[in-house]
Amino acid sequence: MGFHINVYNMPRIETYDEAKKVFNSKTLVRGEQKSIRRLGDRYEKEKWIRQEMQDGVESYVAGYYNTDLVRFYPTHKEITLGGYPSTSTQYFVEYIGRVSLNIFEHKQYVPAPFTRSPMVKNNQIECFINNMSGNYFMNADTWYKIDYKNVALDPSQFETPIKYKFDASQMRELRMPYKTLLKYIDTMLKLSNEGVETDKVLDNQVREWEGNKLHFLAQESNMYLAYYHLLRQTQHIRWSGNKQVYYSNIAMIKRYLDKLIKLSNPQVLVEVKPTEQS
Repeated sequence: MGFHINVYNMPRIETYDEAKKVFNSKTLVRGEQKSIRRLGDRYEKEKWIRQEMQDGVESYVAGYYNTDLVRFYPTHKEITLGGYPSTSTQYFVEYIGRVSLNIFEHKQYVPAPFTRSPMVKNNQIECFINNMSGNYFMNADTWYKIDYKNVALDPSQFETPIKYKFDASQMRELRMPYKTLLKYIDTMLKLSNEGVETDKVLDNQVREWEGNKLHFLAQESNMYLAYYHLLRQTQHIRWSGNKQVYYSNIAMIKRYLDKLIKLSNPQVLVEVKPTEQS
């Protein structure tokens, strides 16, 4: 699915009766199934509504391209992102289904660098419905039953977001092997916070430690090489007079090192207990 959809000529459907009215008001396009009508102009075959009969109950399904997205029943409606959580899909569901879908801010629940990691329970959440009855968090695949006031008929269908944090005591322990290195780098940066130019010899030496970077950084015999590598990874460019120069600082180095430690030790990411969230 694309990232743009025209809805200027599409109806908004608030009730089952409106879905039925929309279907009956549209002209059958020659060559298409009798149960399908196009929701936009006649040439826009990607936006459609289909009439269905199940157990004697008539229902209407609105879809985008080959994906069913909104179902209208006499008693309620059902919505899904159809496995394609794109901007176009979400907007189609919002517009046709008359429901507001809000972006789920993963970073408010999970700190970097694990914000969208598959190991995090929130990873499957794409958006949420917000109304007077509360927030309902959706994944990309499930069909969700809601009434025509957008209240969940079965709240257990929806996802429950979990807040995470880093275990401070574990992080303090894991940083210990790098205290000497950080002190050395801090001293070097106080002498000059200018970065370093590319050195192919040093780059090749660093490359020999690929896959074992933290062990490399913890070795006192590699002190200058580790300093060079960390500056190369964190330094930024700024203007000094008429020329560009590299610069870095100890805070940038510490953040980068913390990131390496966390990625190599995912156990430091822990769920926040309910009592800690209140």
